[in-house]
Amino acid sequence: MTSTDESDEAIGSDEAILECARAVRGELPRLIGPLAPERGRELDTRLAQFLSRPGAPGAVELILTVLQSEPEIHTWAARFLETGRPPRYTERGIYQPLPGSGEAVPAVRYSCPEHDFAWYRAFLDESPPRCPTHGRPLVREDPPSC
Repeated sequence: MTSTDESDEAIGSDEAILECARAVRGELPRLIGPLAPERGRELDTRLAQFLSRPGAPGAVELILTVLQSEPEIHTWAARFLETGRPPRYTERGIYQPLPGSGEAVPAVRYSCPEHDFAWYRAFLDESPPRCPTHGRPLVREDPPSC
């Protein structure tokens, strides 16, 4: 592997970590639980701060520290980094697909125009939240067409 390949791999993994941090922000209240709302707000504030300067030295490492700070967040983040999707898309219980070939339906992603928060819609009746940092409506990003 050449050094260019290694740097491309690092860039890819850094972007995956940044996307994981954007996506987990909307899940923090559920992951931390109603008994620790202050802790959830603290972690959200830290992630928002690091995501506002993603190219700053050490930003990705600081984000990883937050993602590993609580067991529930660590488990969620590990699954997200493995699949590239929030775990709720893969935790549907036992599923028997219809016979024949099929393809996965891509999740609809909404993001803050400031690039520090992402939310994935799992069900059609879900409405996207507002960005918790900026209070702005999230923008829908259409999946790439084939």
